[in-house]
Amino acid sequence: MNGVCKWRRVRETGAALVLVLWLVAALSLTVLAAAQGMRQQTQHVGLGLERLRAESVLDAALQLAAQRLQVEKDAVSHYQRERMVLGAHEIWLEITPSGGLVDINVASDALLQALFHRVGGVTPDEAAILVSRVRDFIDPDDTPGGIGGAEAPQYRAAGWPAMPRNSALEDLSELKAVLGMTPDLYDIIAPHLGINGQQRIEIDSAPPALIDALSGQAGLGARIHRSPPETRAGVLLTGATADYFSAAPAARAQIVRLRAFVQVENGRWWLREAWIDPRERPDALTPWTTLSLEPTRRINKPEQEWSP
Repeated sequence: MNGVCKWRRVRETGAALVLVLWLVAALSLTVLAAAQGMRQQTQHVGLGLERLRAESVLDAALQLAAQRLQVEKDAVSHYQRERMVLGAHEIWLEITPSGGLVDINVASDALLQALFHRVGGVTPDEAAILVSRVRDFIDPDDTPGGIGGAEAPQYRAAGWPAMPRNSALEDLSELKAVLGMTPDLYDIIAPHLGINGQQRIEIDSAPPALIDALSGQAGLGARIHRSPPETRAGVLLTGATADYFSAAPAARAQIVRLRAFVQVENGRWWLREAWIDPRERPDALTPWTTLSLEPTRRINKPEQEWSP
């Protein structure tokens, strides 16, 4: 009998020990989860402060660039990139006239197909279908056109969350609503989009990276921008690229995209982007009009070819 009682006490003691161990483990997990949450919150707050510090520097760079465009009127008509030093920070600044970008609303079919295929990386067949669907998305009729076109019935059949706009895009991000447009494809082509009312891209205004992608020749854009203005058209207005580019017109005021990049102490890069109309307006608080100002965001290191 004593042996049975002793065995029962041992078993009860063992069960209590296991329970204690489970409680200790549970408390440890709770403490670890709380500590992880605090670390994440601290990192989030630190990242927010870093963004605000970078934003103040980038906003100053954008203001200085806009002021300079008021003085150097000819600068508005051609693409530029340069470095600017503000205190301890070195800013990379990019100035792109709207004529150097692709206007989805009116761009030629050849240019749109090249944008989706050569820049976006989709196959030629997929690019042709996307061109048809972009046209159907913005045209006012309800009849699918081209190869693989799509109007409202096709959107409903595909279970797509949007319907054709049936009018020109006012916000470029609306392109994401086109049937078949993926987030990845949009992110790739978005830096090359603008609204300028032109079927082709102005050579002097085009970013080198866009020239490289459309021509299939790495480094061509930088070489063209370094060459005399009178020789640039001869390179891009012949052969396959003739359908994508046009000779730059005489200097004229046009909307400009300003992009400022800065690298902070820990090596992270931040970008601030603004669209401005440099023409003076009596009702504006500044000599120029800020049409849009994108939130400051983290980016990967700008490509080496971009470096001023």
